[in-house]
Amino acid sequence: MGTNKELESSLQQLRLLNQVAKDITSTLGLEPRLGFICQSIIDIMGVKGVSIRMLDQKTNRLELACACGLSEAYIHKGPVDADKSLAKALEGGPHFVLDAYADPGLQYPEAARREGLVSVLSLPLKGRTKVIGTLRLYTGERRAFTQDEIDFLSALAAQGAISLENARNYDTLEKQDKAKSDFIMMMTHELKAPLMAVQGLLDVMQKGYVGPLTEKQKELIARIYRRIDSLMEVSTDLLDIYEWQTERPDTQSISLSMNEQIQRAVDLFKTSAREKGLTMDVDLPDEDLILMGSEDEIEKILNNLITNAIKYTPKGGNISLALSASGGSVVFIIKDSGIGIDDQDISKVFDKFFRSKGAKKIDPYGKGLGLPFVKQIVEGLGGTIRVKSEEGKGSEFILAFPTPG
Repeated sequence: MGTNKELESSLQQLRLLNQVAKDITSTLGLEPRLGFICQSIIDIMGVKGVSIRMLDQKTNRLELACACGLSEAYIHKGPVDADKSLAKALEGGPHFVLDAYADPGLQYPEAARREGLVSVLSLPLKGRTKVIGTLRLYTGERRAFTQDEIDFLSALAAQGAISLENARNYDTLEKQDKAKSDFIMMMTHELKAPLMAVQGLLDVMQKGYVGPLTEKQKELIARIYRRIDSLMEVSTDLLDIYEWQTERPDTQSISLSMNEQIQRAVDLFKTSAREKGLTMDVDLPDEDLILMGSEDEIEKILNNLITNAIKYTPKGGNISLALSASGGSVVFIIKDSGIGIDDQDISKVFDKFFRSKGAKKIDPYGKGLGLPFVKQIVEGLGGTIRVKSEEGKGSEFILAFPTPG
């Protein structure tokens, strides 16, 4: 009976070590890892409580990162000084206290007594270059840990330290990335108002309200207008990307008729196409083809692809849109007779900030954000997007989405 129990305990220990080893290379955040390690130790070792504290190098304090089995009163008993609380663990080795009430190595013996803690085992969390914190086990009775138990916990602390170090770095990078995105969003949003004000002033000048303009002045104003339009377009793209990235996790997917979404987009852009001398053909099936997603996401996909087709197709050209069902997928194809893409550039069209030579000639101020954004949205909906093109003969974008199961 005892042998079976020891075997089960050994298997649990191996499973935990294996899981923590796997976590070393995962992108799981800090809090989930901490909670998993704490609760697993309580379950395997049968102790009263577990805490993980991370060392703050600036204050030389051990800041609580996670605790299981301990009361709020004990957890928040006061600041834990690294030099006063089980300092030996921070020197790199395990530190065992048999009687928490009497050992001078414990900083808060009275708090431990009120909590009902008796023995404490503290182990260092060694990162790649230094000790980054401590792992502590608390018992409600006198308990001497065996060498096998200490070896297991030391191995767990070693692996856990690297995993936690990676998680902390990952969390830091995530925060930095969010701060960068928030800054871009704020600056982009703040830029739009003054740009619109400048456009308004230029409009006043163009209409002659401040006096007649020379041909040279009209040319300069037209150039300024084009630069502002380009900046406004980039601002809109950046805001779209930011909003999609921040709102995507909370977006509720609903059943959408792709027939209706495409027809709505065509109605929106047909005047722009006509003014440029382009024809638009639409081929929609009789049956409604359904896609799971949000209207905002589908609008962004269609609006971007149709806008590009209009922009890069010369006067007299044609744009066709076709929707069909094929092999369990909803397939949408948009084809134009525009400038096309050089063979060597086709593989790069979905790279951020990439723009082909032909595109730069027509719109020198674009930033190459539209198609990468479209690809992100399409893949977020479980779909694929690819392009076929020949320079001087047009482009064809083929999108395939899974049909709702």
